[in-house]
Amino acid sequence: MTTKRTAYMIAVDPELAEVCNQTLPSMLPPTLFEMLDPTDAASAAPGRVCLARIVPLRTGPALAEAVEGDKSRGLPLIEFDPERPELVLERLTGLLVQRLNRCETAAAASRDAAALLRRENISGTTRFREIESFLHSLGNPHVSRSLSWEPQGATAEMPAETVVVQHLPVNVVSVTAIDLWLPERLQSQNCALDVALMDSAGERHVMTEVTDTLKIGSGWVRFALPMAVAGDARNCSLVLRNLGPARLAVGLGMRMPDPRFSAQGDGMPGDQVLALRVWKALAGAAIPDHRGGPLIDPHQELTASVLQASDLPAPELFASPALAQDYVTADFWAAEDVIMVHPSRSGTVCAVIRDVPMRGLRQLTALVTTGHARSPNLNFAIGVTPHGALGRDGFWESCMGPWVHGLPAHGWAQVHCVPSTPIDRADIYLATSLAQDIPNDHSWGLFRSFRAVTGARVGLEVV
Repeated sequence: MTTKRTAYMIAVDPELAEVCNQTLPSMLPPTLFEMLDPTDAASAAPGRVCLARIVPLRTGPALAEAVEGDKSRGLPLIEFDPERPELVLERLTGLLVQRLNRCETAAAASRDAAALLRRENISGTTRFREIESFLHSLGNPHVSRSLSWEPQGATAEMPAETVVVQHLPVNVVSVTAIDLWLPERLQSQNCALDVALMDSAGERHVMTEVTDTLKIGSGWVRFALPMAVAGDARNCSLVLRNLGPARLAVGLGMRMPDPRFSAQGDGMPGDQVLALRVWKALAGAAIPDHRGGPLIDPHQELTASVLQASDLPAPELFASPALAQDYVTADFWAAEDVIMVHPSRSGTVCAVIRDVPMRGLRQLTALVTTGHARSPNLNFAIGVTPHGALGRDGFWESCMGPWVHGLPAHGWAQVHCVPSTPIDRADIYLATSLAQDIPNDHSWGLFRSFRAVTGARVGLEVV
């Protein structure tokens, strides 16, 4: 007998070995014969099943009453009739069909059991998420910021009909809104922007721009989803498409050591991320709508522009504590293109940039950072007045905007100031102070870049 690597074995009685070896190949179809291995062994080899035992004619009843210890006991017996060998084919085919039916029945039962387990698991997971969301909502906000890449003064331009992709190191589940730093985009929009979240499953979640009803004009533009993204955890990317016709200035964040998370596309430097904030919400929650009146007159034609420190006149030290014995200064660092204001342990230090032409300044923003790795926490503020409005001993604190408190080493933030009236020629005041009563070593308060919103009021018809 020849041995083949087959799925099934057929135990052949030694008396019929030669006859079967000559008859079976011609009697059975080739595809069926390739599945079988006639052998004189009484038990199956490892990895194969003994399908039946072929015995001489009229010996089946006697073999069925074999002793209990016979290895072939329990195998179907096929009596070989030399005059009707086709009966062997019928019996073998019937045994294979029976085994196929049993396999299909077992597979169907396995699929039913797996489906039941999946349903129970999905139900349990859904219920667990509901309980988790309920417990989370008892003591936590419904909406929270899960990722923040603050702007660092640099911008990049997206030409019309171009795409920028920003991979996000957050899970797409529960994302409800993303804020982008678009410093030159105001209510008067000269280009259309398509924003969408693309998850790793290939599903596209289109985001809608939220109208700035408060007319804050801070440079942050919010794009929101109708509801928070649901489903299983998966990676995601932010896809921006400038539909034109004008180019679009987008703010850039920190340099990214992992190139997978650098913003990719036309006009991007290739080693920085987009300045953005990602908001996540609990199931069923969404970003609330703004209520209240606008902070900036909506009947204004406004223009936003970004100014670097090198675009402004040199700073001067304007005010410092009278009893300060430690190091204080205000200086322009050309290599970094920043303005540094070094505070004193005794109090606040203020610098001034004089006579800056603005043509109707409505709002001024500065990107600030604590520049040294060993710097103490610092406070920052910015102010603006008409040129020459404050003398050397003037009360400069009254013209400052809200303070940003406790910025840590290498931290980034924005400070704002909204003057009471439009200013055409401005004096800009930059102030820093220590957040704690500790030595002022390495207190590098850096003003990296500025965003100015300027414009004139549009004439209204008097009815």
